[in-house]
Amino acid sequence: MEKWSSQEDAALITLYLMYGPQWVTISRILETKSAHQCSNRWQNALRPGINKEPFNTFEHDTVSQQYRVHGPRWARISANLPGRTRNMVKASREEMQAEEESIRAKMSIAGLLN
Repeated sequence: MEKWSSQEDAALITLYLMYGPQWVTISRILETKSAHQCSNRWQNALRPGINKEPFNTFEHDTVSQQYRVHGPRWARISANLPGRTRNMVKASREEMQAEEESIRAKMSIAGLLN
């Protein structure tokens, strides 16, 4: 799968403003991407209101708490975090898990050395 170019992004934005979420129509005009790719690009990268800043402590805490309640239902969790997409929420959770595993591994090694 090829990355989106800035020209394709600009065309997608223009076409979305003209046609709305008619992804099949947009993909036929764009020609280089499928309807599914257009929809995903819009929802996860180009849609107005997406917060692309790093997650703050409150958001990390919210993801952790909501994950304990709902499990990996990323859309449900992201609904509680305005401006965050389900992909962002999933990536945030995966980053937190990796950090937790790294800390546990370091503590385990430290315990062996004592």
